[in-house]
Amino acid sequence: MRWLMKIIFASDQLQNGGTEREVAVFASTLAKLGHEVHIFCVKDLTSDYAIDQSVHVHHFALVSRVNIPKIRVLFRWRNAVPKLRCLHADIILSANLSFKYYPVLWLGTLFSGTKLLLAVRNNLEEKYTKKRDKRMWRCAAHTADAIWIQTEAQRRFFPDQMQEKIFEVPNILDPRFLEIPERERTEIRRIITVGRFHSQKNQKLLIEAFARMLEKTGNRDATLTIYGQSMPWEGPIENELKVLIQTNHLEERIFMPGRMQEIEKCYEQADAFLLGSDYEGLPNALMEAMAAGLPCISTDCLTGPSALIKSGENGLLVPVGDVEAMSQAVEYFVRHPQQAAEMGKAARKRMKTWESREELAGKLLENLRRICG
Repeated sequence: MRWLMKIIFASDQLQNGGTEREVAVFASTLAKLGHEVHIFCVKDLTSDYAIDQSVHVHHFALVSRVNIPKIRVLFRWRNAVPKLRCLHADIILSANLSFKYYPVLWLGTLFSGTKLLLAVRNNLEEKYTKKRDKRMWRCAAHTADAIWIQTEAQRRFFPDQMQEKIFEVPNILDPRFLEIPERERTEIRRIITVGRFHSQKNQKLLIEAFARMLEKTGNRDATLTIYGQSMPWEGPIENELKVLIQTNHLEERIFMPGRMQEIEKCYEQADAFLLGSDYEGLPNALMEAMAAGLPCISTDCLTGPSALIKSGENGLLVPVGDVEAMSQAVEYFVRHPQQAAEMGKAARKRMKTWESREELAGKLLENLRRICG
């Protein structure tokens, strides 16, 4: 008789991000396998990603009428903890939850049989730069029963004594992108990037590098399309990008159409893909572009892109934040479309070897059962 588990994913939200997509996909896949799966969100229950109807989605009861900040936090915790404990889950996965809410999860597992798992979905050193935030994620790592990483490079964030409770399961690749028809690329004209508007994604780098490439080459055909959107709490980055485009007089060469629902069609029509992030976990957009057979250029973040791209073979890696290096890489693609096309074919070949959704969900489940004993 197989062991069916009761699993809780905890996330800030289910909108506009790679981590949120992974929560939706893993939760849905595990639910389809017969397990009881719950998702708890802090900000909003609206999801940009398809979630299986058997997954139970809840809102944390983080509401209090008390106006004194520190006391209000305690009342919110008092409301949230019982909702977790009454489910008697086998395990709670903190997938993309702000560390200020982590004590709620910890209290939800205290003196119970529920295990607590911390999912690392980014470069912790770059994402959490303030001393307080660093202390909070290190405390979370120490108190968690296990740590789920995406790439082997993320092990470096943790001391030797914590290595035994770390396991690796990478992101799930949507098979739709492998189904995009292959085509011959005889020129590199339509260049795209995909990602939410956030300082981490550094779309400014791409705009400046593209402008510099145009200036050096005098190219009259290449365009850059930036797909994505910003969330209300992430600041005025979208407007800053538009101002930068206008300052460089590139309104007819750089476009910002927003977030596309059927992004695979954009990959199908594109000639190359750029990623300018300052830091990453394991970038879904880069995985998708490689699966679609696009020649890709990415910044060589501490974790993520180097797990996918072998520079010069199936794409190009450039130093983080280096506008000139990115500009030279784009120029190389534009001037040498045949070599770029070969890298795109090699990228697709690399992603065809990626494990399937069922295999990766099975690998996660195997580790969850091991953690729960």
